[in-house]
Parts: sequence; C-alpha cells; structure tokens
Amino acid sequence: MSLDWEHQYQICETPWDKGAPAPPLLEWLESNPRTIRGTILVPGCGAGYDVEALAEKSSAELAVGLDISNSAIELARKNSTSEKKATYDQGDIFNLKANHVGAYDWVWEHTCFCAISPDRREDYVEAVWTALKPSGLLLGVFYLNPYDDEHQPGGGPPHGVSRKELESFFIKSGMFRKEEEYTPKKSYPGREKRERVLCMRRMS
Repeated sequence: MSLDWEHQYQICETPWDKGAPAPPLLEWLESNPRTIRGTILVPGCGAGYDVEALAEKSSAELAVGLDISNSAIELARKNSTSEKKATYDQGDIFNLKANHVGAYDWVWEHTCFCAISPDRREDYVEAVWTALKPSGLLLGVFYLNPYDDEHQPGGGPPHGVSRKELESFFIKSGMFRKEEEYTPKKSYPGREKRERVLCMRRMS
C-alpha cells in the first residue's frame, strides 16, 4: 500500500509525526559529539524535527530536509528555528534534483525506509548512495518490528525489515560498508527494542 503523503498532511492524519526528534538520533548525537560535519540530507523529513536537531546539536554546516509533500515542507519551514543551518526542499528521493546528487557528507534515515513500499528498497539504497559524496556516511534508525493490533505484515506503512534484509540491501549489495550497529537505548514509547541503528559508509 502506498499513501498519498500530501493528502495525509492536508487532512492532518500524520500518526508518524511525534512532535519531537527521533530519540535514537539524540542518543547518537550525545554519544558522538562533533562527528557529523559538512552537509547532511534527511529524506522524508516531514515537519523537520530531525533536521532541526541536526542543525542545532551537530557540527553540520547545513542540514537539508527533503520531502515529497509540499505541505510537510511548508510546515517544516514554518516551524524552523535554525534558518542559517537548516533548509527544506520539496522533492522525490527516487528522482533527485541535480543539486542533491553527490552533494552530501551524511544522510540521516528515519521513517523514510519503512514508509516506502518494500519493492522499492533497492531503489532507496541506490538513491541515498547517489545523494552521498564518495565515502559519505548513511546513519539511520530502522524499524524492525512495527507490527501490533493496528499494523500487520503486508499492511503497512510502516513496513518492518529484518537485520538480514538490511545486510542484504546495503552491505551485500556492495554499495555500503557497515561501520556501526546497535539497538538504541532510547526510542519513542512503543518502539523499545524494535529498532536498529546503523552507520554505513558509501563504497565508490
């Protein structure tokens, strides 16, 4: 199932919007101060909470939020308090504009991978590889098990992913090399021990 993301924002049905940055991102930034430098892309940025956190709490020169929904981008711009270090662009991660190609030292992944249709995951890997500079880094929190009374396998988004699948898509494809992997200690309520943080380096 593929959602019309713009429609969801227009009717204010955005259950993925938690009103705050992803706890695993804040945890990583606390443990790795001043590690993120240069430019960082946040695909599927929504209202921009993670973009603002990266602009304020990392050493990135610029954090760029990308979302397919124009309403999401307008909301992120309205809420932004980091105008000098955060910017937002409406666009499709699967059809990157020229200014996003090979432009980033980092990509931060949160909820975009689990939101897209599973049959587009190889396309996603290629897209973030394309957005990164050579040897750039992909840092992400991946939703392994989003299933509950509301969400069942095959009925997403969100769509779950196994650690074996992550290894296959990113590492065994030869496009990335794993630098770090762990289960975050901090998560949104209900996601405890259901997520996995990975940091991966783009292979040329």
